[in-house]
Amino acid sequence: MQNWFIIFIYNLLTNVDNAIMIQNSLNRFSVRSKFRVYLLVLLCVLRIVYIACVQSWSKVPYINIATAIIMFAFAVRMVMPKKEMRRHFSLLWIFTSIAALDLVMGIDSILLSARLSGNVVFIATGVLPALFLLFFFSYKMEEFLSKMPWLEIAIAGLLAQLAVLQIKKEPGILQLLQEEWFDLMGILVMCLICGVGWFNFWRSRSHQL
Repeated sequence: MQNWFIIFIYNLLTNVDNAIMIQNSLNRFSVRSKFRVYLLVLLCVLRIVYIACVQSWSKVPYINIATAIIMFAFAVRMVMPKKEMRRHFSLLWIFTSIAALDLVMGIDSILLSARLSGNVVFIATGVLPALFLLFFFSYKMEEFLSKMPWLEIAIAGLLAQLAVLQIKKEPGILQLLQEEWFDLMGILVMCLICGVGWFNFWRSRSHQL
């Protein structure tokens, strides 16, 4: 029971950023309500699949660099002008894109959850309620995102910083570059992404006026 509670609370607290990012993507792609439900169910199922396969994933070389590239790509896309993003995407592309984002954002949560127990079914009983609870209330985030556009820019900046710090986790990478340099680059990249986001935001506001 204690392990179940730890798994539940850990996933509840560490996946808030995932829920915000997913809600942001759903709003941007204008996904209809029923398809949102299908996607959220799919993400919950995929999370258990990820945990079941985590041992093989952790041994893949350069996995941290690959996930960092994906995270940075999402950060860049978030601060691009919205008019350039309003294209028609297939549901398959949208689902795949958001599922990939959920994977790279939740990789640490997946790895630790897998280590807390060797029983995937037991882990699922702790992970799934936490994810369902987060995704159920994620629609509340839409109001915050619409009233506070700067929040999207801040999230993009943090995601870019996390991408740099993700590279630091690659085995042997600290032999090439000191840890302090990764921390400095993370801050610089975050400032750069936030700067681009604010520039595009104010430019769009001036065009509206």
